[in-house]
Amino acid sequence: MAERFTKADWEREHLLAGFDRLHAKLVEWARQAPAWPPFDEAKGLVARLEPRLRVPEIDLDRALVVGFLGGSGTGKSTLYNALLGRRVSRAGKEYRPMTRRAVVACHPDVDPSFLGLDADSIEVHQIHIPFLEQMILIDCPDPDTQDPEDGEGGRRHLDILRAVLPHCDVMVHTVTSQKYKSHVVGQELRKNAPGRQILFVQTHAAIDHDNRADLRKYLDSLGLRVPEIYRFDAADALARQESGEPVDDEFGRFRDLLEHELASRARHRIRRANLLGLYSWLLSAIKTPIVARLEDVAKLEASMGRERTRMASKIGARMNERIDSNHRLWRSRVLRQLNQAWGAGPLAALIGLWSAAGSLVRSLILLRARTPTQAVLAGGLAASQLVAEKWRERRAASALVAEADLGLTEGDLAAARAVLQGYLADAEIQPAATPEAGGDFSNQQLAEVAVEVYQRLDAEVNEVVERRIARRAGRSVHLFFEILFSLLPAFLVLRLGRNFFIDHLWNDRPLLGLDFFFQSAFWCLAWGAAVGGLLLHWLNRGLDVELKAVVDRLSRAPILDALCRDAADACAAIRAHAVALSAIERDLSQIEDKVGGVLDLGLGALRAEPRQALPHEPGSTLPAAVPLPNAVETKPTRVTLS
Repeated sequence: MAERFTKADWEREHLLAGFDRLHAKLVEWARQAPAWPPFDEAKGLVARLEPRLRVPEIDLDRALVVGFLGGSGTGKSTLYNALLGRRVSRAGKEYRPMTRRAVVACHPDVDPSFLGLDADSIEVHQIHIPFLEQMILIDCPDPDTQDPEDGEGGRRHLDILRAVLPHCDVMVHTVTSQKYKSHVVGQELRKNAPGRQILFVQTHAAIDHDNRADLRKYLDSLGLRVPEIYRFDAADALARQESGEPVDDEFGRFRDLLEHELASRARHRIRRANLLGLYSWLLSAIKTPIVARLEDVAKLEASMGRERTRMASKIGARMNERIDSNHRLWRSRVLRQLNQAWGAGPLAALIGLWSAAGSLVRSLILLRARTPTQAVLAGGLAASQLVAEKWRERRAASALVAEADLGLTEGDLAAARAVLQGYLADAEIQPAATPEAGGDFSNQQLAEVAVEVYQRLDAEVNEVVERRIARRAGRSVHLFFEILFSLLPAFLVLRLGRNFFIDHLWNDRPLLGLDFFFQSAFWCLAWGAAVGGLLLHWLNRGLDVELKAVVDRLSRAPILDALCRDAADACAAIRAHAVALSAIERDLSQIEDKVGGVLDLGLGALRAEPRQALPHEPGSTLPAAVPLPNAVETKPTRVTLS
């Protein structure tokens, strides 16, 4: 029967799944990054460190790998031997000035081939002691000395050191009161600090004074978190063990921490903390140049905004000229919309007759023809007038779009292009321009924008007219003007009725003559023209103000962004990708909250800088650059104990 998962097993699987998602998001983020130097650097960092970021390669149950790093003469090899209780690595003044090879002490069941070093670079000692059951100790070569026998100017020491340290879970950094500010050692320590825990030890305690306060300041200047610095004499501890005497308390506490705490109970915590530390450092190293260069992107966006504002003022002035030069078009649209909205009614019929007066006159001329020749001439005249009228109306309606003139000259575009190219060079952005678009602030883009602007203007003018008719010529207004117009015809009808029924039939007075009818028709037309003029004045009053408000709105609309579409798209893509990195940081923070830290164990590490905010967010800080940590050059292999 298969074993059932415990709660701890489920929590572990969920945690590993969270690491898998974090890794997948980061790799996908790097793969889809737009072309931009900070993103290119990020791609290189992710590609180089990916072998250390893949959770399946992190065996939480593997023996803890502890590497010893320190300058020549700092008691590194002596401490290594003291922990093993025997002389394994060459130490002492007779073997100085250097440790030439990586000395590995491990349990007989462990295969140290995972280090990927050749036999000339590694010295393996398989020792069957309880101390090594869950731990592998590596005495690393000195980084600050040169071996005259390697023939490579001392580079062989660093090559071996940089090949070994990426496999270490914990580094033990040894110093003395006289030798603790070595630049080479400090750089190697800082470079390999991301993704590792560090124990700090001041050796030679029997002969050196206690300078842990100065050492702490120096380590702090390297960007390291230093919760505790151990101080004891490793040579004395080794001598006491060889003579069978008990070691001093400080050394015993240090050895117990390694054997009983780090290598057993805290092994999983250390590896998870290492992985989280590496992710945290990597995201910080990626985001630092991005945040710095986003300021250049912001300057580019501001310059595009200034150029768009400058051009928008010219475009607005040009469109206002178009508004002023097309009064006839706007008023004809108001009249046409009024006819459609009102439909039937005496005044509506008169207004319809008014708008169709040209067609009516042409029809009357055609009806007066008496011969075929007159009919042909009258028909030709009517047809030519109709075509000319329709052409003028169509020309007025399409003038906004057909001319495609925004009032910008080639000089305006050239100046905008020059400014844009300067800011693009500062931000190191190369927009992906399509050949047919012609690039930002080009004549092709201007033509496209002009057509779209005037199409939008034409459509919004129609909307303004429709809203005005609906607001100013509603049912109550229609009824009022119809009654007002009908007052005079009603009076005339009453006058005719009184003349016929009362004056003529009862009082024998003569009927009104044709002159009365002609006068009545004239005054009805005049009254209708006055009422219609009053109505049209009511409808057209303030129309220019609304149309110019449309122009002002269009001149500030995003439609003008197309003048620099390529650069704007590139900036938007960069900002969106930077925001996506912030989302990955939030995922990392959630995992950190679940895992917790290892501060209670007295382990040092690279100091976590405050998470940087994007430039548009408050509290943005730029920490000092941290050297790139060494990556695992060979594929890691799981090392387990049977």
